[in-house]
Amino acid sequence: MSFGTYARRVRDRDLPYALRYTSLRCAVEHYQPLGFHATWDFITGRAGDIRTDEAALLRALDVLEASRAARQAELTDFARRRAVEKHTGRAISVVEQRYRYGWRWHGPDADAAMRQTVERLWDEHTSTPFPDVPPALKPDLVDLDSAVAGIIWTYVERGGRLHPDHRMLLPGLLAELRALRLRFGAGWSDFLRLRKMAELIAHDTLPFLRRGWAGDAERIADVFLSARGQTTYVPRPHTDEETRAWITDHVFTREEVWVAELHGEVIGFATLDNHWLRHLCVAPNAQNQGVGFALLAHMQKVRPMLNLRVSPRNTGAVRFYERHGFTLVKQAGDSGDEKNPPDARYRWRVDDFPREPAASGLNDSLTCAFPIELAADVTTARAIMPRAAHKPWLSFRAVVGDDMVSVPERIYNPEPSDATIRRLSPLQQAIVHCLYTRHHDGHVRQRHLAVIAGSPEPWALPYVIRLIGEYIVEIVTDIEAALADLARPTSPLYLSWQRFIADNPDLLAITEQRAASYWDVYHRLGYPELRDYPGRRLTHALKTLNKPDGSR
Repeated sequence: MSFGTYARRVRDRDLPYALRYTSLRCAVEHYQPLGFHATWDFITGRAGDIRTDEAALLRALDVLEASRAARQAELTDFARRRAVEKHTGRAISVVEQRYRYGWRWHGPDADAAMRQTVERLWDEHTSTPFPDVPPALKPDLVDLDSAVAGIIWTYVERGGRLHPDHRMLLPGLLAELRALRLRFGAGWSDFLRLRKMAELIAHDTLPFLRRGWAGDAERIADVFLSARGQTTYVPRPHTDEETRAWITDHVFTREEVWVAELHGEVIGFATLDNHWLRHLCVAPNAQNQGVGFALLAHMQKVRPMLNLRVSPRNTGAVRFYERHGFTLVKQAGDSGDEKNPPDARYRWRVDDFPREPAASGLNDSLTCAFPIELAADVTTARAIMPRAAHKPWLSFRAVVGDDMVSVPERIYNPEPSDATIRRLSPLQQAIVHCLYTRHHDGHVRQRHLAVIAGSPEPWALPYVIRLIGEYIVEIVTDIEAALADLARPTSPLYLSWQRFIADNPDLLAITEQRAASYWDVYHRLGYPELRDYPGRRLTHALKTLNKPDGSR
């Protein structure tokens, strides 16, 4: 039976009370966003003694139904937006899908529900001994456990609030916990409780960032108007109705919009117009909680340079931008208009604060060649690679998820033995194989490509796509065979490549050009028609991934 059927039974006074009580438990089995026991404990704790009190039984059902209704409304909105974005060729990110379907309470009681669950799981965690893990992995796992435990303890002690420093640490630690399944194998389940607490805290305290769409216009207008209402120095030449129309007709048609959500509500937004940060607004009730910082940091990830204008009277905004790396380019000057003085211009460039100082964009450890959350594993993997006679040669850049990586064009390290590679974790082995697909010897590249060519891991895709533009046709043929799963739109491989191509159109365009050039120089005899060349077939297939009708 469905959730609705059990809910009706709970409210049916003609049924025996014991059956109504059991029906509530069955309803929780259908909808348990925190897991059965945590969901049951929360709704009954809010309601009272439901075993004997009918009013308490109905209150518990009301709490559960309110959360379920909020989740259904959110997923309906998500489905509408997903349909629109698929029609325009832009896929919903894997990160957002995990957010929509992960451990999270929906609705007005979100903070209380997730905090209570974390507190109870924390009590269990502190009374459970550290799991029995392989000695080689124990130091890293102890460090991870300690770092996450410190954040959980602070969250519990501060009544559901994070220390500002923990807002920056938590996403990286959560990514490490999610990667344990690949690194640790069967023993990863011993850390599921720790991961669940970290996810709940992240959902309760950290804003979730996503691309905005036309359906967000009304909520963004509410944030903009409420934030503007706090300023006394900004002129208001337009009415609220005119401002709402401007947001719908201008902002969403000409600018790239990003929104920040917390507990399913839009609490802030930022807009980009090429390399200009046009707006960054946070709702008054969400200010001083790291929302503005999260939005700005994400804008700095998606653009290598940002310009903005800010009123010198807005001293809080000036301090905020200067604290996050923006430098003054042009003073406001004096227009003689005291009511509407000109704005100062600020600029931020990634080159002003390079992640890697070398001119090539690389560093000796090659941590820049993978997302930042894999830095420790990259360092371990890099340590087993024999010393090279030459440094890595040049690099190319790619967007991987929310990060930018710099991948070497060529490396010159001799190969480590298979036995040496096998001593690494599965994740670290995959990193080694990725790096050796950039080796100067084509035979080495082909051997290591065989391991990663069909991997759906987003950080492996830059290595594979670069080889599609190779002059060695055997390598390109191997990739075509490994990517046969791209024909299935529901496969993990398809979804990973679809997101990667959407984020890296220039890289695909360059690969397509390289493939055509190598065909023209080396392979015309074997493939008289360009359309029959494996590199051309692959780039053409990848280009169709973001076309909603799959047209070619």
